[in-house]
Amino acid sequence: MTNTERAELARLRKENEALKKKVAQGEAVQQILGKAYELLEGITESSTDTDEQIPPALMSATEYAKWLERTKLS
Repeated sequence: MTNTERAELARLRKENEALKKKVAQGEAVQQILGKAYELLEGITESSTDTDEQIPPALMSATEYAKWLERTKLS
């Protein structure tokens, strides 16, 4: 192996290690974003759930009909 080839091999190994670190960081970011998405989705679902906030007796006729459909009671 020539000196040029050794230098090229050393450069490629160094570049490979840097790329491995970037891939690991990207995977970590992807996991964090996935968990954040799940958390926000859960918050959104719980904040849009009005069934627990308004008792059926206080709903308008339209709201009550929609509530019956959502709860599959009609």
